[in-house]
Amino acid sequence: MRGPYRFSVAENQFYVVGDGDPGQLTNRTIAAAGHHGLAAGGTDDVVAITGISAGTATICFALSPARLAPNVSQLWEDVAELDYTSTTETAHLAACMGPDEESDDMEVYNIDLAFAGPGNYRMRLHARGRGINPDGVQEDSEPIAEHYLLQVWPAGT
Repeated sequence: MRGPYRFSVAENQFYVVGDGDPGQLTNRTIAAAGHHGLAAGGTDDVVAITGISAGTATICFALSPARLAPNVSQLWEDVAELDYTSTTETAHLAACMGPDEESDDMEVYNIDLAFAGPGNYRMRLHARGRGINPDGVQEDSEPIAEHYLLQVWPAGT
């Protein structure tokens, strides 16, 4: 497992995107994430819905060549499993407004989530703390309330 890493949240969202930027996200993926309440995947994009509207959250990654069991080491409040298709060589965490170079752990944006190359993946996002400060701003002076774990493996394994 890698992390935890600090990363920026803006507009109640964060993303996984292939080579490109969050501007490529489709309305379908954003609507599906809102309907589910946590996350939705698509081709070269995943959208996750946060509780805070802006600020810092933490994330850990578990990448595996085979299917992973849901994480039970923490009390997760929400879990979503979704499909992701990578048509590019890489996929990375992305923030709506870009990384905050003063508070983010920049390594979090360099971890390749499409580690097996182009193809189909399964992702499972675990979340806790989204209800602590809904639509609020997570100030750097406050303890971080929202925590995420993203598990990733190639589909069909």
